[in-house]
Amino acid sequence: MTMVTYDFRNADYCVCGLRGYKLDQALRLWKAKFETIKHFKRDVIKHSSLEELGNFVEEMWDNILPVAVPEALREGNVEKRRVMFDCIGVSTLFRELNPELLDRQMVHKIRTRWDEHNNAYQHEYDDIYELYRLGGNKLFAGVYPLQRPESIYSVRCWCTTTGREYWIYVPEEAALGRNRWQHIDDKPDALRAIAWTIRIDISSPKRIYRQGDIIIAEESEGSQTVSPYHLSKEQYLALMFSET
Repeated sequence: MTMVTYDFRNADYCVCGLRGYKLDQALRLWKAKFETIKHFKRDVIKHSSLEELGNFVEEMWDNILPVAVPEALREGNVEKRRVMFDCIGVSTLFRELNPELLDRQMVHKIRTRWDEHNNAYQHEYDDIYELYRLGGNKLFAGVYPLQRPESIYSVRCWCTTTGREYWIYVPEEAALGRNRWQHIDDKPDALRAIAWTIRIDISSPKRIYRQGDIIIAEESEGSQTVSPYHLSKEQYLALMFSET
């Protein structure tokens, strides 16, 4: 029996839902999207038949030139531009394209933490949140000549343990307190925006614990499971018990 091998060098690839990329194009998009080769292999090489591709990409990884923001801005195809923005990521886009700062708030927090002996103690610190808007005309210049492209919004925050910077996408509703179908005269609010990024599914939460991206909500007596919903600013300030 003849063993049929996968011709990964001449295959077409699907990146972020769009098919038709050649290997050299896919490599540059993957390099922009994945922080390390380990992240790439974890999310792309999901079958033994792709091991040869994984080994090839690993050998090439350090020499691959990732897709950059200026290239994405020059891309005339809307779908290809979307893929490039997706791979480049919101953090890089907002850092490089000079977004507009809409709101900045500092919150003084006292949160419970535990030492190496599992003893609880109070950690006191200041947390900063910044809300930015990136005009759609910067992302989609020349693509929609008959209409104004929509802006996108992001909250900039920092890990209080490592100091690492994060940019988190939020919709207009969370950023401004309204959406394009409503005409509510509200103002940008960085705390409302960061609260929106947390969703829970219990009706009466007592406390919320956050460990990185993991959210644990402690139930109050009589609490019920409900459809997931985003926290309000008031809930975020009142319920957060521990954040690390």
